[in-house]
Amino acid sequence: MRVTLATAALLLAAASLAHANSGEPEPYTYGTRLDIASVLSIKIEPTPYCEVTDAVMTYRDSAGQVRRLAYRTPADSCKNQN
Repeated sequence: MRVTLATAALLLAAASLAHANSGEPEPYTYGTRLDIASVLSIKIEPTPYCEVTDAVMTYRDSAGQVRRLAYRTPADSCKNQN
């Protein structure tokens, strides 16, 4: 029975993450109230230049819902610049 419950939980988590990845992420605006229990992934748009770029964070809120948030951030290439 434990294997069945663990498998069901894994399938439910995968379905929830797939559902979150299928829609458009919510755009972040100043003052947006965030309810982040755990971060599942952060994807930053790659660019060879040190500039502001787009990013999407996939996270789980305190109710267990998987959500996506779009925001702007410095590119990873900025880390190597003085």
